[in-house]
Formats: sequence, C-alpha cells, structure tokens
Amino acid sequence: MTRRVWFVSLVVIALAVAPISARQGDVKAPKMSVPQHVKDFGIVPQGKVLEANFQIVNEGTGTLEIKAVRPTCGCTVAEFDRKVAPGKAGVIHAKVDTSEFRGPIAKSILVMTNDPDTPTTRLVVKAEVQPYIEVLPRPLVRFSAIRGENAVQKLTVVSERNEPFEVTKVETNVPYLKASVRKLGKDELIKGKFKDQYEVTLTLTGDAPVGPVSATAVIHTTHPKQPKLEVRVFGVVRALLHVTPTQVQFGTVDPKETPGRGILVLNNRKETAVHIKNVTIDDPAFEVKAFTKKEGKRYEITIIMKPDASAGQHKATLTITTDDPDHPVLKVPVVANVASGK
Repeated sequence: MTRRVWFVSLVVIALAVAPISARQGDVKAPKMSVPQHVKDFGIVPQGKVLEANFQIVNEGTGTLEIKAVRPTCGCTVAEFDRKVAPGKAGVIHAKVDTSEFRGPIAKSILVMTNDPDTPTTRLVVKAEVQPYIEVLPRPLVRFSAIRGENAVQKLTVVSERNEPFEVTKVETNVPYLKASVRKLGKDELIKGKFKDQYEVTLTLTGDAPVGPVSATAVIHTTHPKQPKLEVRVFGVVRALLHVTPTQVQFGTVDPKETPGRGILVLNNRKETAVHIKNVTIDDPAFEVKAFTKKEGKRYEITIIMKPDASAGQHKATLTITTDDPDHPVLKVPVVANVASGK
C-alpha cells in the first residue's frame, strides 16, 4: 500500500512539472556578454581625459535593456545604448578626468540590465597617472577677497621629468579673473627642480561680484605630453560692509516678552574706518538700538519687539546709514508673527 501511494505521487509531480518546464523554454530572454570588462590606458599624463568604449553584446533571444549605468567618483558616463536587440551589440561610452589623480587608478562603472541570469556587471577604467608638469603648491587656488580690491595668488609651474618646456599662455573662463606668466630667473628657482620654471599670477579683480567664486585657469605649455594644465579657482568675495545675518526672522512671538534679535555690521577693509550715522526701522512695532563694538570696524544693532505690537505678521525694513561713500545705506528685512490673544 505504501509503495503504490509513493509511485502515484511521483507521477502526479512529473505531470505537474513538465508543462511548466516546456513553457519556460519558450520564453525569450536577453543574455548580456561583455568581451572586455577592463580598459587599461597604461601611463597617461595628469589632466588627460580618458575615453573608453565598452561593448555590450546580447547573446540572448530577447531585447537587452540597460536600465542604469552608475559610475564611481571621478568617472562620468557620457552616453550608452539603452536597448540592444538579440544578436546585436551596444556601447557604453565612459570618461575619466585624471586632473585630480596621481599614480595608479581604477574607476568602476556598475551596469544594471534586465538579464535574468546576470542583472549587473562591473566595468573598469585603469591607468597610471603621471604628471609631466606640475603646478606648485597645487593646482587649486582659494580667494578671500573684498569687493573693490584686487586679490592676488601666485603659482609655480615646473617639470617633473627634467624635460624642457615653455608656458605659452594662461586662459581664464571669467572676465574678473586675470592671468599673467613669466619665466623665473636663476635666483628665483625652486631647488631640486628642472631649470625651466614659470610663475603664474592670478588676479581676482575688484569688479568681481559679491558672493562665491568658481572659475578655471588653463595653463598652456609646449610639452608634447602635457600641453595644458587646469587650475581650479574657488573662494568668496565679500562686500566692504558686511551685515550678519542678511535678514532677521523672529518667528511667532509674544510681544509682552519683548523679544529681541541682534545683527552685526562689519567693516572688512583694514586700513579704513566706517561709522554708523543713523539706524531706523519702518514699522512702529519695533525699536532699534545701535552699539559700538569696535570703533570704525564693528557695530551691533538690536531689534526689539514692542509690548504693544499688534497681532499678525509684521514685515519691516531696517535701514542703516553710514559715512562710507560706496555703501551709504544698508537695508535688512525684518519679519515677525505676533500671536493673537496675548
């Protein structure tokens, strides 16, 4: 009795499985194949942009869909074929900027597809990055400048391989960043470096706008392996008179508690003095007082909500008048919500 039940059970299982297996064999599915997972560029000059084309072959019977391509830091994918027909090949085009690297690098790219057996694969761009020419102390400049005054930074361009070269010109991508170059004399040379050395002067001019600075300077050379070098320029340009914060937010307040807020007025120029002549606010719900923290350089202004301020939102403007000819008037927005029923 036991053997018969066991035999019948096997027959039932076989009948149930067979149709499913047959149907699965009829399903069209993609199959990804990558002939070359690694592109090795060997020794490359620092600053060179590496461009690699990876071939993606579909050996399956269904359309291969490349759902996403995710590069690691320092590697950007320019373009890729999103669909690859059966028996055809697609391309993933990748770029690696070597400006920030030195020595051996290996940058990965993760490819995600609809291949049921191999949904992901990793591609790699390798190289040995060597600077033939170097910018000292480093190809990065930071400015902390005041509007209306020039700020200057100097760099030195030297050969890393004792090979002769010339710096022909320096170009910048913003009009308020000027550049000049000169060859250093014998008494100015950095010891231990090849005799061809150049000084590059970057000047952030006084007409640079107030706010963050983000620019690029490109140094052109006659070196066949490194015809140009990129210098990144960052920083900030501050106004002569700096107000902190640039606006005052009280939030929701109870005027009976006479809440107050303070701001600072700073003079950023060392050799001059600026004085506050008057401080006013155009809403009677507020009272303002000015205090000298450092004569000619630093002032504190306190804004106080009066106890009898009416309920609702108050939007006011604090006006600061000074004796500075370039910044005679400074304005600061002030906002407060007075709770009702207080």
